[in-house]
Amino acid sequence: MTDLDRTTLLDQLLTYVREELATGVPADEITPDAPLLELGVLDSVRTARLLAHIRTVHGIRVPPVHMTGEHFRTLETITDLVLRLRSQTAAR
Repeated sequence: MTDLDRTTLLDQLLTYVREELATGVPADEITPDAPLLELGVLDSVRTARLLAHIRTVHGIRVPPVHMTGEHFRTLETITDLVLRLRSQTAAR
């Protein structure tokens, strides 16, 4: 993946979280490096919705082993996870 691909994916995920997850957190506080769990942006229901979005739009299933606070800490870590899983899927 090129940097442009990463930037595009990050922008798409940022837009989805800001517009679709109705968190009550002001959109300008949801940044690529904002701590999503600490801010209350992600909870179990919103994480499930985000996972469904990633699966539907990007064709990536996130295995349970990767559903950790480390991988879902920020939108940047989520983007990196999706790109890593995408490259693993493509290598098969």
